Amino acid sequence: MVENRSLLKKKEILTIGLCWAVIAIGLFSLQHFYKSNNTVLKIVEPPTPTLRQVAGLIDQVDHSIISLSNSMISTLQYLAMINFFSKGSLPRGLAAPQVGISKRLFVCGINGEIKVMINPKIIKRRGTYLSHEGCLSLQEEERRIVKRSAYVKLQYRDLENKDRILVARNRHAALVEHEIDHLNGIFNTDY
Repeated sequence: MVENRSLLKKKEILTIGLCWAVIAIGLFSLQHFYKSNNTVLKIVEPPTPTLRQVAGLIDQVDHSIISLSNSMISTLQYLAMINFFSKGSLPRGLAAPQVGISKRLFVCGINGEIKVMINPKIIKRRGTYLSHEGCLSLQEEERRIVKRSAYVKLQYRDLENKDRILVARNRHAALVEHEIDHLNGIFNTDY
């Protein structure tokens, strides 16, 4: 009877180990497939100059801006997949300076929708929200609490070259402020 239990435990351990191996191989294959079928950009880290520069305005939405936006969305989605399984977190935004391009553009996920924001400008803010933030360009830094606005009204241009207004609250307001900070050469560690 004791021998049967010992044998059963070994089988359970082997089965669990085999399941995890199959899951790991599947995730690795999915990651490879995604990366080979999408443009995934490299995230730059300090001391890359674009990270500390004020990004330049975008004059017109053309093919190069649309292509950059699509690549940034692919990169954000790829990093979400990687970070979810490796760190248990999801990156929610990516600014052009973080991929080495000094343009006033960022992509972010708000309310289940990916938004592309060109030449964003905060036109109103109020309140206080304490945001627990990390940064894709500062992977080695600890997440930190940053004092942000609880309400932000933002004007930006979309990929159809139309002016838009976004009202964001709490964590979404913090996200928008974090990404605009990147466009101004500011890190969350500067606070």
